[in-house]
Amino acid sequence: MVFEPAGRGRRILSEASGAPGVRIQRRTLVFPLVLLILASCQSGGTFRLSHFLGLNEPIPETVTLLSWNAQKAHDPRAADDLTALIEQHDPDLVFLQEARAKPFSNERMVGHFANSWSYPWPGGATVGVLTLSKSSPVRVQPLQTKWREFLVTAPKVSLLTEHPLPNGETLLAVNVHLLNFESSDNPFMLRSQLDDLQAVMARHSGPLILAGDFNTWNEARLGLVEDMVAALGLREVTDFPEGRKTGNLDSQFLHWLFGVDTELPLDRVYTRGFAALSAEVLPTESSDHRPILVTLDLNPDWRRRETPAIAACGEPPLFANLGATERPVQAC
Repeated sequence: MVFEPAGRGRRILSEASGAPGVRIQRRTLVFPLVLLILASCQSGGTFRLSHFLGLNEPIPETVTLLSWNAQKAHDPRAADDLTALIEQHDPDLVFLQEARAKPFSNERMVGHFANSWSYPWPGGATVGVLTLSKSSPVRVQPLQTKWREFLVTAPKVSLLTEHPLPNGETLLAVNVHLLNFESSDNPFMLRSQLDDLQAVMARHSGPLILAGDFNTWNEARLGLVEDMVAALGLREVTDFPEGRKTGNLDSQFLHWLFGVDTELPLDRVYTRGFAALSAEVLPTESSDHRPILVTLDLNPDWRRRETPAIAACGEPPLFANLGATERPVQAC
């Protein structure tokens, strides 16, 4: 087999036997190469970012949650904005999606980061979801999707953390980033991700907070989320003012291509066992999502329920019967 020049930007591939040559454009090799690089960028695992002196304190019965998709911290203001938000609002829990581990480390709170994506060059950033809390969780579990967006890119990941409450029960806090790009008519990949999340959350009978970027940009996708939360007995916090963005509002072509309804919020909060005292949209412009802040109060009936606290180490009842690759990273 020999190669011969065939004009600018291409060559003729011919067999020595004299078979007709086949012209191959060099640029046709670019797309498979890009796919190979993207497929190799998957990361995984969970690690603790920072330590905080109040590790053994239970989470309070009135909880302030900050949730924000930080858009991979592309804007250099994002890290400073996060620090300012934490200092100003003093949240008990922070859920970040599309977070980078290093810029978002915070010594005032304990942080756990679940990897989703690593850029394929030396020193490339790792992107995933990050949960910060004033109370150290007794259980930590990343939950990665079986499917990848466009079938070849990195999977999405969610992070479940379990925190002690003053009455001896535990709060399950679920930081989610749902799959985004797929057919709007049959979002089977999203359905698979929600089924996996529901199976794990259904094992927890106590108070629960589910929040993050749900990518609910059309009614079909929102309907799947609503079916899941209804089955778990969760209620949505809906008293937000105007201003929850639906990602990049300038992407008119992508909105047309995927059928995006820009009136539907992507960032949402669902709870069980809590009443919402306040809900805010914070005026931060360093991401294509605005942070949302909610204050939640544990319902009186849940305050009176007293159950023995689970041990900080050992086999967790919530995550029993999971495969070895799905077992949580223990916080002790």
